[in-house]
Amino acid sequence: LRNTATERTTLMGILEQVLGELRIRKPQRAFLLVLVRLRFVIPGRINYANLARFSGKSEKTFRTWFGKPFNFMAVTSCLVNLAQEAGHLSKALALVIDSSHIRKSGKQSPGLGKYWESKAGKAMSGLEVSCCAVVDLAGHFALPLDALQTPSLLAAGESRVDHYRHHLNNVLGELPVQLLSNMNYVVADAYYTKKDFVDAVVKAEKHFIGKLRCDANLKYLYERKSTGKPGRPRLYAGKVDFKDFSKWQLVSQEQTDKQTVTTYTAIVFAVGLKRKIRVVCVLITLKGKTTRHLFFSTDIDLAATTILAFYQARFQIEFCFRDAKQFTGLLDSQSRQPQAIHFHWNMALLVVTLTRLEQLSLHPTSHDSFVFSMEDAKRRAYNEFFAEKIFRFLPFGETFSNFKHRLDSLLNLGVKAA
Repeated sequence: LRNTATERTTLMGILEQVLGELRIRKPQRAFLLVLVRLRFVIPGRINYANLARFSGKSEKTFRTWFGKPFNFMAVTSCLVNLAQEAGHLSKALALVIDSSHIRKSGKQSPGLGKYWESKAGKAMSGLEVSCCAVVDLAGHFALPLDALQTPSLLAAGESRVDHYRHHLNNVLGELPVQLLSNMNYVVADAYYTKKDFVDAVVKAEKHFIGKLRCDANLKYLYERKSTGKPGRPRLYAGKVDFKDFSKWQLVSQEQTDKQTVTTYTAIVFAVGLKRKIRVVCVLITLKGKTTRHLFFSTDIDLAATTILAFYQARFQIEFCFRDAKQFTGLLDSQSRQPQAIHFHWNMALLVVTLTRLEQLSLHPTSHDSFVFSMEDAKRRAYNEFFAEKIFRFLPFGETFSNFKHRLDSLLNLGVKAA
């Protein structure tokens, strides 16, 4: 992941190197390289028909390859590891897990069911993808690692949280040791704040950062010395009353013309999770009305500001879903085969990871001014693809690579941040 002037060559070269190191078979490696570039090039729906139109291969070829298993986690984790070694990622990494609704027409797709759609604010029919991603706290961006379809039918006694827990355990088990050692925190939204899920994170020797209900059942810890009297020592000093913050530590208070934001923190016992946690309470007062948000970490020594920073960085995975849906075909799968759907989703998210790492490698060390645009990456890739096609019809035998450095204005046609 070194800085070069040849963006697409650098990207494809890195991917080819990683696939070679993982000992991917040559036919499959060649197909993946072609498929990655097509994901950049195709401007419309990325389905079997358009893949065939832009590549010259048949739809049957793509259907066959999509039905074969492939370890995407090995590729994405290797890419992230290389980026960290090159200094493009900081040491402050966290593993984020979230799910996203995939709209689907018809009634025969495997896994079809009712899933929560945050945009609509209700459960809707379709499919659901669960995704784990690496979030860089310093750069404030996410890199997708692995995607897994949520089944509509679960075994007796299992819930969807159990499925997400199994997915998280599989990802943690497959991450390289070097990368895993730099990720001490797992971050997720309030839906994942369940005892079994938090226990699984702690069992994996990681800390969980998440969000509680605004009326969570919390108890103060009893901090006085034992009286020496017979009986069990007192553990708790009463239930937390969110109208009285005298036992909390004030972190900050910011006031503007419109609102006042007050932040408190305390170490308490969470009854639902059955463990001690550090809670950060954010009170937002606007027009005389106060709303309360509770964030927490199982690491009771973690600073309140760091807990808030990690949870805010969690939202970056939503941009990965957005880019994959709008630009790399996450919504465009035509297959009814579970393996093909799995391949299609992971390939869509892999292209997002590759594009972000490519733009990071071409950006200065400081991430303060880093602006990522998937639309610009696709626009330039299409311009290069079209220019290469034109050069093949020219009579004088020159190749596109010989003139590429002179065609920057043409290749950046329509690119907003060029």
